[in-house]
Amino acid sequence: MNAITIQQTLLDCGDARVVLASDADMRPVVGLSTHGGERFVQIDRVTMLELERGMVDPGTVMAERCAGLAVA
Repeated sequence: MNAITIQQTLLDCGDARVVLASDADMRPVVGLSTHGGERFVQIDRVTMLELERGMVDPGTVMAERCAGLAVA
């Protein structure tokens, strides 16, 4: 299990939460947490900045931009 540091909550819908985070090697990841568990996947720095600025929505990132590497 990798150490994950939460940096910012992007979306909190009660049942689900989307966060920006980084792993122990300071790689940016996006996390999705629901009652069924949580999943963190690696993203690139451009996508991280776009998420922070609201230029892209979390759904698009999860569907189209994740590197596919689950880190936790």
